[in-house]
Amino acid sequence: MQKKLCLFIASFLLAIPTAAYAEFTPIAGWDKQLFPSYLIGTAAMKTDGVELGPYELGDVNGMLGVQIVAPHSEAKIEVTIECSEFTEPSTFHGVLESEGETYTIMPKMKYRFDRLSTCYQATPTSVTFRVAIDGSEIEELSTTITMRSINDCPLGFVSGENFVDTSFAFACYVNEQHPFIDKLLREALDRGIVNSFIGYQGGSDESVLAQVYSVWDVLVARDVRYSSITQTVAESNIVFGQNVRLLEDTINNHQANCVDGSVLMVSILRKIGIESQLVLVPGHCYIRFFLDKECTQAVALETTLLGAEVTEDQIVDSFMEGAIDESLLDEYSWPSFVMAAHEGMNSFLESKEMFDNIEERDYQIVDIGAARKLGVLPIPHRSTEVFVNIDHSESTEVMSDENDEDEDESDEEVSE
Repeated sequence: MQKKLCLFIASFLLAIPTAAYAEFTPIAGWDKQLFPSYLIGTAAMKTDGVELGPYELGDVNGMLGVQIVAPHSEAKIEVTIECSEFTEPSTFHGVLESEGETYTIMPKMKYRFDRLSTCYQATPTSVTFRVAIDGSEIEELSTTITMRSINDCPLGFVSGENFVDTSFAFACYVNEQHPFIDKLLREALDRGIVNSFIGYQGGSDESVLAQVYSVWDVLVARDVRYSSITQTVAESNIVFGQNVRLLEDTINNHQANCVDGSVLMVSILRKIGIESQLVLVPGHCYIRFFLDKECTQAVALETTLLGAEVTEDQIVDSFMEGAIDESLLDEYSWPSFVMAAHEGMNSFLESKEMFDNIEERDYQIVDIGAARKLGVLPIPHRSTEVFVNIDHSESTEVMSDENDEDEDESDEEVSE
């Protein structure tokens, strides 16, 4: 069973101690870091049923705010936060009901999402906090935080003695609406393994396998290869992240680490109506996709084998043998596809019990469909990258010639 996606509130955030203004303490993300991918992906996250504590006010998923002790009962408070490069001024008005209690206040931030989605390098930025009590003169404090790269995905952070898992943020990098996907699917159709992408409408396991293999084949034909780049620039002992390429970079640069290849595959499969998930194990990621719309039969796929050369002694027997017409199998992409399913299924079965154990935080299944229902959004495509077309005509002609030869041989056999 999949572990539930986390919704968490301001009490997990880290206040910045300061002696300059005892009246309030600013809260600035996790260890003075903000992740554009997380801010974009959770901006529309549903918070139905998630309640704030008695001394928490404002945005349940807020990342910027203040902590303040109520000077007296029914104190009127105004909190304004601004980071001119990435937000518009954002204000909260409310009442501190109980004298002497420490309140956490998180205004609903008006982020400039267009700027967040094009933040390609970690950069310092200033945040200004202003607080007024009962209309009194505004106290102001500014601090510098790090805005992480859009390519940095937060895995989790330490809060006191707890570790807060945020690995569901990988779902932000799955973008089934990316404009490059339609172009990839057109290339896949031109290669002739399938003549249409119909999801589960084919009504058979073989139909789904053929479509998934067709996607795998076109990525192999484009020479998308495994590259182990995962390092982020901004280091922290409290916040942990991993570099993830956006889809356009993976496609055009022909490189993918385990997460890059997995989010690309899942994006394409979801586009054609095949339910799929990201599978996270310690230091690694691969995918599962379902052969039926009821999601009862799953196949795991090791995406790091994209572009891998499989030697004859590595070829394994597979449950997929005979699922696709042999005349349609590419001699290079098919062995790696079979090996990817073999490795993926073995890995998943070895770790199956870990996914059901809530204490095993390094073993997660990120269900993209469930994330979307909770309101987790994909990072929008705003890059100036242009899709690089690849000419598949030579390989398509070879495949077509082989099919013609097979048909001629069949005709001769029938005439005999």
